[in-house]
Amino acid sequence: MPAVPLHNVHILVFNRWRDKYADYLTYVDHTACAVTYVTTEIGRSAVPAEAAHVLVVDDPTDYAAVRAALDPVVTRFGLPEAVVALQESDLAVAARLRADFGSRGRLPEELHHFLDKEAMLAAARRTGVATPASHLATSPGEVEKFASEYGWPVVAKRLQGRASTGIRRLEGPDDCAADRLAIDATQPVLVQEYLDHRVYHVDGIYTGQDLGPWRLSTYENVPGAATTGPLAFMMGEPVGSVEVDDPAVNAVVEDFLRTVVPGMSTKPWVFHLELFLAERDGRPTCVFLEVGCRPGGGDIPFVWREVHGVDLMELEFHLQCDVLPRLRPFPADEPVGGCLLVPLTGPRPCRIVSAPSMTGAEGPYAEVLPEPGAVVPDLRGTYEFIGGRFRYRGRTTAEVTRQVLDTAARYRVHCAPVEDADSMTAEVS
Repeated sequence: MPAVPLHNVHILVFNRWRDKYADYLTYVDHTACAVTYVTTEIGRSAVPAEAAHVLVVDDPTDYAAVRAALDPVVTRFGLPEAVVALQESDLAVAARLRADFGSRGRLPEELHHFLDKEAMLAAARRTGVATPASHLATSPGEVEKFASEYGWPVVAKRLQGRASTGIRRLEGPDDCAADRLAIDATQPVLVQEYLDHRVYHVDGIYTGQDLGPWRLSTYENVPGAATTGPLAFMMGEPVGSVEVDDPAVNAVVEDFLRTVVPGMSTKPWVFHLELFLAERDGRPTCVFLEVGCRPGGGDIPFVWREVHGVDLMELEFHLQCDVLPRLRPFPADEPVGGCLLVPLTGPRPCRIVSAPSMTGAEGPYAEVLPEPGAVVPDLRGTYEFIGGRFRYRGRTTAEVTRQVLDTAARYRVHCAPVEDADSMTAEVS
């Protein structure tokens, strides 16, 4: 895909990653534009050498600090024509900066219902799709009252927080005690009924007129998992994801997407949408869970790029520059992709002792493993610094599912606390 057609302008880019989640040099011509990067010390090494300026900050979500640090940059290069943030944690600050500078891209009011979980559910309900019952609770007593109506367990979510960060499954009243669940009028939680259905995610793009390429995937949890879907990862279990090749299921989901996706935003957008598939009257029915206005996390962008030849990060970069890229539908015989994320269950920071390779004829085609001797930082809310990331391709959902579950059953990463020489093991089953 050609680089965004911008020349002789200043572009501001937020980067969080050390791995090559985004290939920025191909997205924008760094010789034709002055590109400033806002990044952390961890993400500094992923910033292209061709950057006009690199601003390293301790906390990219601290709007006041980032805004003040940008003053000399703006004086030097001018107001940014576009502000680009590809990771959800940076979307709110990026939107406020666009409002300040008059830059291209979504403004705070256009992103609020994607970043606030109560507003998100309200927006989904306005489209007419099914959603879990929920209540905004400001005290443990309100959580218990909700559970008395819908039953235990319930799910508690902070209003802001990317992916599964800040989400807890509460098993009973003891989990609602004030000393275990920080909650009051200033720190409300969105409490939802727990639905014990298989969880799916859909990744794709909406053109503003129709659905572009999209893929439905099912979360694969290990046998005996504590819960379903991505929440299991936050509970210390590996979680896989495999694309679905069942045309009947995909047809049901497509009908759902044609209602909820344009209903959430009429502008073009890249979406990562999570849903339940429940059986009603003998046929599958979709229930909305959450949606992000950005590419999916983990290794989803890598799978799309490597298996399907579509760079979701590039699409999102273009859209945030107000450029609608050319899109092609997926052919009927598109291969099936998948991935597996394995957590580190021990204390952090920790030092990696061993992380054996799992690639091979019947295993993943690619993997990202922590190197022996490396120290994994105490960094939460990211899938980059974990026990292992694995990517798969195959002809069918069943074939890729076997590969994912086989890796989950056999992989072991060994690590030791930095302050303790005695090794420990993070099991994945």
